[in-house]
Amino acid sequence: MGTTGISYRHKYKRKRRNRLLIFIGVVAIFLTCAGVGAYFYYDYSHRVYEACVIELGGEIEAKDFLKDESKKATFTPDTKITTEKAGTYRVGIYSDPFTYDCELQVQDTVAPELSVKSITRTKEEIPEAEDFVVSAEDASGEVKISFENPVSVSEYGVIPVKIVAEDASGNKTTAETTLNLVEEYDIVPPVIEGQLNKTVYMGQGISFKNGIVVTDNVDKNIEIQVDSSHVNMDVPGEYPIIYTATDSMGNMDLAEGTITVIEVLYSEDQVYELADEVLAEIIKPGMSDYDKAHAIYVWIQGHIGYSESTDRGDWLKGAYDGLKNRHGDCYNYFAVGKALLTRAGVKNEDIEIIPTATRHHFWSVIDCGEGWRHFDCTPRTDKTFKGFYVTDEDLMAYSSEHYRSHNYDREVYTYFNE
Repeated sequence: MGTTGISYRHKYKRKRRNRLLIFIGVVAIFLTCAGVGAYFYYDYSHRVYEACVIELGGEIEAKDFLKDESKKATFTPDTKITTEKAGTYRVGIYSDPFTYDCELQVQDTVAPELSVKSITRTKEEIPEAEDFVVSAEDASGEVKISFENPVSVSEYGVIPVKIVAEDASGNKTTAETTLNLVEEYDIVPPVIEGQLNKTVYMGQGISFKNGIVVTDNVDKNIEIQVDSSHVNMDVPGEYPIIYTATDSMGNMDLAEGTITVIEVLYSEDQVYELADEVLAEIIKPGMSDYDKAHAIYVWIQGHIGYSESTDRGDWLKGAYDGLKNRHGDCYNYFAVGKALLTRAGVKNEDIEIIPTATRHHFWSVIDCGEGWRHFDCTPRTDKTFKGFYVTDEDLMAYSSEHYRSHNYDREVYTYFNE
């Protein structure tokens, strides 16, 4: 009886102890799960980037902070940020069902864009750094202009100058230019000369500045500005074009020209195919540019017959007709020469007479390494005339004796100007 009572009490104690252990285990598991859940709820580094870095002026969206690109996000209503000013901004990101506190870092690492010019001044008007600036732009909108080193004005002449553009973040751009220090002001404007009127084929590119020369009594290498906003390269017609040039003292010249856009009747490939057939017969290995040009001159004189033609303004058509039909007037002679010289690699340019009511004439100038020479293949009734490799002086002498046969405009064609 006594032994049985003791055994029962022992069993009862073990049951209580086991229940307690089970309870403690359950509580531990619960607390562990709760802790892990709380950790993942509050520690959201696996869901978002705590900070995003963006360049000044860039674009940022709420979803850029999410690591899971498939989820959607919006900024919280109290989020106030801007990418137009460098700094660190608090950002609230809402992605259902969580809201996150993040950071946006707007940095400025790009230096300003700086364009400068040379200027001319007297000692009575020493310029500020800003006077040399054409443009200074930065995403911050704030650019400070200064000299890299003080400018010495002790002597007249061209003085090297370095201009510095610095933005609000300390990024700097340096540009070199010059100050021309003179005793008296320059009031003489530059002069624009050259081929203001040009002909171009529809749909093709054109260098509007080609053949344009700017001269000035003081400044060198003045850049010419071109307003071609009215030119439509896809529609045949005549369009106005305006050239302007400004020297360092602000004196300006303006010149107007006309761009004539014409339809392509014959392509360069068609013309050059015919030209290459001729060159294959007359050009030999080892020929100099002079020898090539002379062979071309001789071939044209012997194979192109003179006849009246309506070809004007379209040199490809003039060359094609001349090479295909083997006859034409001065424009065809000029155009055939241009095609052959170009394909032979001889440097050449166009030239024409100042037209009158009854006369027009076209020819070329070539450069075989000794400077420009005239190249005129059109036969003349004066059998003594040979238009190959003629100096400007000799051609002008001939022109004066033959009713100004080659009276060209030296302000348009500046090849021989001193």
